[in-house]
Amino acid sequence: LAQVRSFARICWPHIQDLVVMMQARTTGGMNESFSGMTPTGLKGKLASLEDFISMQNEELAAQRQEIESLRNDKSNIEQHYQAQLMELKKTMVADVQRMQDEVKRHFSHQKAENSRLQQQITTLKGEKTSLQQQILGLQRRIQEIEEQIGCD
Repeated sequence: LAQVRSFARICWPHIQDLVVMMQARTTGGMNESFSGMTPTGLKGKLASLEDFISMQNEELAAQRQEIESLRNDKSNIEQHYQAQLMELKKTMVADVQRMQDEVKRHFSHQKAENSRLQQQITTLKGEKTSLQQQILGLQRRIQEIEEQIGCD
């Protein structure tokens, strides 16, 4: 009993300060009613202390529950964004693959077109050479005919 009295004498002013601070944090109306109920006897002070501890435990439990809720929310948000990130990555990989395939297709088409045009150029060069030879041959023939006509 002496230890309880000593504990109560030492802790009671601090506990009262904590009670006042907690009441100010929670509800204003409850503060006035509680301050009027300050017990005077040891049993009353112990009961008040037990009530305070109980209130603190309830507050602690509520805060723990809130922390757990926030952790769950955080986890859900992380999962949501991770899923979005994976979907975005999958879409981007597919888009890049599609673009690469399209570039390869255009490249091979352009290569075939270049080859076809190069073949036409080679053919036209050959035809040009042949036509130039024919023109030279016809010019010689015209010159021979002119010389024959001019002599007769």
